Amino acid sequence: MVVQHNLQAMNANRMLGINAQANASSTEKLSSGYRVNRAADDAAGLAISEKMRKQIRGLTQASSNAEDGISCVQTAEGALAEVQDMLQRMNELCVQAANGTNSETDRQYIQDELDQLVTEIDRVSETTKFNEIYLLKGDEENKGTYKSWIIDYKTIDTPNPNANRNGEPVTKQDYIGQNTIFFVDDAIATADSDSPISAKKVQNGDDITPFLNQGKTGVNADYKGFMAVTLNTTVAKDQATADAENAAAATKDSVDLVYDATVPNQINAARDLYFYNNETGTVVHVAKGQEVSQFLTVTNDITKGYRLIDDLTGTRVTGELKLDPDKDGVLDPFPFDDTTIRQNRSHAQVYDADGKEVSAMALGKYFDDQGRYLGGLFSDEKATPEDQIVAAVTTPAKPVITEYVNIGNGSDVANNLTFDLHVGADSDRANKITADIRSLSSAGLGIEKIHSKFIGIVDETGDKATDTIDVVAQALQRVSTQRSMIGAVQNRLEHTIKNLDNIVENTTSAESAIRDTDMAEEMVAYSNNNVLLQAGQSMLAQANQANQGILSLLG
Repeated sequence: MVVQHNLQAMNANRMLGINAQANASSTEKLSSGYRVNRAADDAAGLAISEKMRKQIRGLTQASSNAEDGISCVQTAEGALAEVQDMLQRMNELCVQAANGTNSETDRQYIQDELDQLVTEIDRVSETTKFNEIYLLKGDEENKGTYKSWIIDYKTIDTPNPNANRNGEPVTKQDYIGQNTIFFVDDAIATADSDSPISAKKVQNGDDITPFLNQGKTGVNADYKGFMAVTLNTTVAKDQATADAENAAAATKDSVDLVYDATVPNQINAARDLYFYNNETGTVVHVAKGQEVSQFLTVTNDITKGYRLIDDLTGTRVTGELKLDPDKDGVLDPFPFDDTTIRQNRSHAQVYDADGKEVSAMALGKYFDDQGRYLGGLFSDEKATPEDQIVAAVTTPAKPVITEYVNIGNGSDVANNLTFDLHVGADSDRANKITADIRSLSSAGLGIEKIHSKFIGIVDETGDKATDTIDVVAQALQRVSTQRSMIGAVQNRLEHTIKNLDNIVENTTSAESAIRDTDMAEEMVAYSNNNVLLQAGQSMLAQANQANQGILSLLG
């Protein structure tokens, strides 16, 4: 028996430490739920588990990327659906405008709606975005632009067959004002009602060149004579009322007709009046105070065939042309400018192989995307080989038929927007799904020319509208193609998400087998270690009491 070394206690203590460590490990695994909490638990298993975790988390994010991609393309597809709906409406309008029962004015009303639709398509293209990415306007910044050519007839100034007042040849000018105007020799100011003087009646769209100096507008407009505008109504008033109103109108007489209650059925001119005879095209002057009953009905309306016109206060040789069209007593300069006069322009007509006229809207099919002439146009409706138009080469070399058509500068259209959706956990480029969206502005769709600022559909025959139907059909096809591509990408992304989620699920199962605690098994181990720990503690206590037996030897 020894007292320096209690080997029983040492053995019990060592085993107690082992059991305590095992018990602590079981407690950690049970409380954390993981079998591997540190590399020491399972070095190889930890490395494999972390590699799987990388894949799981990467694939989970890839699935989220695909979900974002679906949201993005759905945003674009929703906008395209609206664009397609507008194009369908444009198709209806073009078919309507092509009908021969419509007048040029009717087609202008249709043109107004088409202009709004084209503008709205451009707005949708410019503003549709997802997470600050503009989806339908292309990618000009990174990919540059291409030209969308506007193929139109080459317009030329229309020569006027009549020389101007100075005997010089001039370009034809059209009157575009809303008021009907009359040009009368200034002798009308002193002529009596029995001396009618021929007048030139000019309405919206009529040639006004003969009355202009060298075909110019503004201060260069020149006509020695009277100009007048049509009055809407006239009312006869008694002399006292007329005197009061005329006194209030400081600039000129404001009342046209007066009557004296003591003289039945007699209406007099309250001021100098001018009556236009629709049948003879002449104007008569009725001086102030002169009876005008012959020009009136029994109800004092203007007799059918005559029109009461307002007179010009002076001649247009020097100074400004002034009149009082609104009858407010204030003389206003007549706007001989771009608001009332425009230059008349025309173009040479070309024909297809069948001898049919080719409208401006249909010219595009005879040119490629670069504005190069492809052939097929003829200068005469006979459409014989000698009438075929031959392209002229310009510098830089780009064949154009400049004597007939105007290629124009075209519009800059951004190239396609391309974005890659990363749908994998690795850097492999095969994990990219590419979405490609073209610029779907009016220029990108080829419908820009439908707007009135380019070609439009307004003409007398409806030919432009007829050819526009094909232009809209092509635009519809482009939108349908784009929507189909977007739909295909969306379907692919949905399959991708299903596959990614399946891989994540199975990889997570495999990682769980390595990393997670088998709770049932670990509970058995924990219970066993707990029993051993208690037994060890008891045995250590007994071993520590063993040396007490030595004291009995001393007794």
